[in-house]
Amino acid sequence: MTVNRSFIQALVAAEAPCCGLGPVEVDKKKSGFVAMRPGEIIPQTCLNLGFNFGHTLYGNSQFEVVHFAFEFYGFKQYHALMNPSNPLVQVVLRTMLESRDYFFFSIEEKSGSVTTFRNELNDEVMSGFRQDWPRLEASTTTKQQYDKAVSSFIKDDTHPPGTMMHWIELDNLSYLDLRIDRLELTPAAG
Repeated sequence: MTVNRSFIQALVAAEAPCCGLGPVEVDKKKSGFVAMRPGEIIPQTCLNLGFNFGHTLYGNSQFEVVHFAFEFYGFKQYHALMNPSNPLVQVVLRTMLESRDYFFFSIEEKSGSVTTFRNELNDEVMSGFRQDWPRLEASTTTKQQYDKAVSSFIKDDTHPPGTMMHWIELDNLSYLDLRIDRLELTPAAG
């Protein structure tokens, strides 16, 4: 499993709780990943149960942001908002849509461990992504609109309770290149 080393370093250097999107390559096939650093230890018993991943669009007729929700069974829920007009977000979401799968990484910085899940986008999730894709692809959401959406989301009590993670707004397109600056993630022996 190959990711971009500089991207992972930027994610680890960011203030937790945080998350980001990036490309991953497995067996010479590209996909996308969602990575989070929750800033706390998610109990292994909860990680073993898996998690529920969902998305919605949040905004109004003028702009939109992508809301991702991660529910770790038996533990808690996390939220993240990302700006769909960001070029890196565009490429990774398109790759996830085309490959019909994605990876999820939870990085625990104290131990240096990474818990990885690989999921296919089921028909329900694919349907939602396909329905939202034209709007996401044409998004012109500005930094100011994104910041306003984050502020509004935090105040909005209609969402399930959970921890809000900040999105690391990386726009360095070299993070999409897995030919150089490669980081090979290998499974732990066990």
